[in-house]
Order: sequence, then structure tokens, then C-alpha cells
Amino acid sequence: MFSGMSSHEIRPKQLRALLLLLFIVPLIPTALMARFMLDALASERRLAIERTQQFYADSLPVMLRFTPSDVGTTAERAKEIMARFEKAADKKVTARIVDEDGRLIAGETTPWGQIIAQTAAPGLPSATIQLHLTGPEVIDEILAGQSQILVWTGSITGLAVLLIAGLATITVSRQLALHDLKNTSVATVAHELRTPLASMRMLLDTLREGRVKDEKQTREYLDIIASENERLSRLAENFLTFSRFDRGAQTMNLAPASPRAIAEQAVATLRTQLDAAKFTFDAPENLPQIRADRDALAQVLTNLLENALKYTGAEKRIALRVSATADSVIFTVEDNGIGMTSDERREAFRPFYQADQKLSRTREGCGLGLSIVSRIVKAHSGEITVASEPGKGSVFRVKIPTA
Repeated sequence: MFSGMSSHEIRPKQLRALLLLLFIVPLIPTALMARFMLDALASERRLAIERTQQFYADSLPVMLRFTPSDVGTTAERAKEIMARFEKAADKKVTARIVDEDGRLIAGETTPWGQIIAQTAAPGLPSATIQLHLTGPEVIDEILAGQSQILVWTGSITGLAVLLIAGLATITVSRQLALHDLKNTSVATVAHELRTPLASMRMLLDTLREGRVKDEKQTREYLDIIASENERLSRLAENFLTFSRFDRGAQTMNLAPASPRAIAEQAVATLRTQLDAAKFTFDAPENLPQIRADRDALAQVLTNLLENALKYTGAEKRIALRVSATADSVIFTVEDNGIGMTSDERREAFRPFYQADQKLSRTREGCGLGLSIVSRIVKAHSGEITVASEPGKGSVFRVKIPTA
């Protein structure tokens, strides 16, 4: 099931370095794009001001192509010029008339920004009419279209870079997770195989060498060997089932089946262990049939009961109940075991997950039981839930639609 790492396989250190680069590298084009956008906006702003200056430098003499009255005071004639200008000009500019010393004769007292155009005021010797923009919003209005194009282009480019980096990061993260899972699963399997094999080897050596007191002891050793052999068989079967699901090769032979018969099949598999516990079995005869692969669903209940046996103490209280609702049948497995925290409940159905990850743990198992349960239930269009608290046991409920 597991193969060694080839010379071309990326190693964990390389993957982690690549993951770090995937976080850092996208910042470079993003920063460059932001800098480009700022430079482009600044350049467009300068060009917009220059174009505006040129436009009003050409337009101002045309606006003032008239001869004002030669009577009245300078202020009155300046007022006439301003009135003529206001009729011809738009609201983007303001005007003021100043004398040769720069003193204000008429118009805007506090103009905004630099002079964009100026010319001699008609009919006023040594006087100049100056134009200013009304405020920064004029430039913003001129740049609005171009700014939107730049912002959208920059935003789309930045998002594309971040999206590609994000997808690459997810891929690398999954590779790291798979590598960690591979290492964990190999170590777990090695431990699970070593324990029963060592026990069987010791007992077989004792029997071969004739170091037994009587037939009763021989029978006891043979029973232990048989039990360990069953344990290895269940482990192998779990791996084969998981492998078939993982490769998409597991098929379900769904047919109408009796929920009680399925529950009884699961109980029969673990009869010896359940007889040693305080076991309650409740499955009415008149339950509606379900569409199920009988052996696969029996494996679900076997795994849940085996899990309950494993995680309960010396005084084991375990129950298997089967009930029905309007459109489904519910299998409930309840125990008085050590229970689970909220984090453990979230991870419980992940392959190879075990709350106790130490190889020195006292409870057997490779963390595939609940993962297989979840996959089989899903293949039946069913649902599995768990309610549990530390020290208060666990309740697993499997809900399967009726036929």
C-alpha cells in the first residue's frame, strides 16, 4: 500500500521551503503592480493638467474677443470683463483680474492651484486675466475613467496572482499533509502488526518447545493465538476496504434488507467480547426495510461496537439500539467510555486519526475504523453523527433512508 520515496519525489523540507516561497513571491508582483498603478495615476494626473492648461490657453482669447466699454472706472470695466467670461466659460475654472503689480482688481480672491491660463485683459492696460481650476475634484473628474481602468486592471491582475499562489499553496499543503499521513500510517500499521505477531510468536515458541503444564494451558494459548489472528484479519480487512474506497473501487450491492438482521450480524461478530460487557440490544422485529449492502452496513456497526469496546474501561456498558422515523432507520451505539473533546469529534472520521497518537498507547487500532464507517454510510446516502463529552461516553447515530 505504501511505497518508498523515489529520488525524484519532493521532500518535506523542500515542500516547506516551497510553501514559504508561495507566501512571499506573490507579494513581489502585487507590490510592483501597486507601484505601477500609482506611477501611472501620477503620470495621468500631470498629463491631464497639461492638457487642461493647453485647452484654456487656446480658449481664453476666444472667450474674451470683444471690446469692453471705454467709460467707467477700472473696477467697472473689470466687472464687465468678468461677466462676459462667466457666460463663455464652464464651471471647471474661476477667473481673476490683477494689475501689473499682481494686486487683485476683480474675481476670485483665493484661487486653487496654479495658473492654468492667462492673457491681457481687454480694455484694461497693464491688467491680466488669470484662470485657475475650481478645485482638485476637476482633475479627479477628468481622470475618473482612466483611474477605473487602471484600478480594475491592477485589481484583476493582483487577484489572479493571489489566486494562482493560493491554489499552489493548497496543493503544496496537501502534499505535506499526505506525507505526514503516510509517515503516521506506516508507523501505526507497523505497531499494530508487531504487537499481535510478537504475542503469537512467543506463544508458538512456548508450544513448540513443550513448555506447557497441561492441555488446559495449551488450549488457552491456542485461543489467544486465534484471537490475535482474528485481530490481524480485521486489520487487513480494514486496510483492504479503505484502499478500495480510496481508489473508488468499492461497490455497494444495495438491496432491501432487514435492519434487525444487520444488527444481529454485527453483534454475532463480536459476541465473545460483548458477552464480557454489560451489553444492551434493542431492535424491534417490525422495523421498515432499508436499501443496504448488508455486509457493509454490518461492518459499520461492528466497527462502532469495536470502538466502544476499545474505549471503555473495566466496567463496560454498551448498547446497540435500532429505531425508525418516518423516512429512515437509526442505528445507535452508546458507551460509557472515555468520551471525546470537541476537537477529537471533528477529527474522528479522518483516516488514521487517533486521539492518542503515541506508539506506546495501550489501545489497539490504526485509526481506520471510523473513517471506513463514514465512507460506507455516505455510500448508503446516509448520515452519521457523534455526541460525546470527555468522561461521559459517546453516542454514535447512523441514519439510513428506508427502502
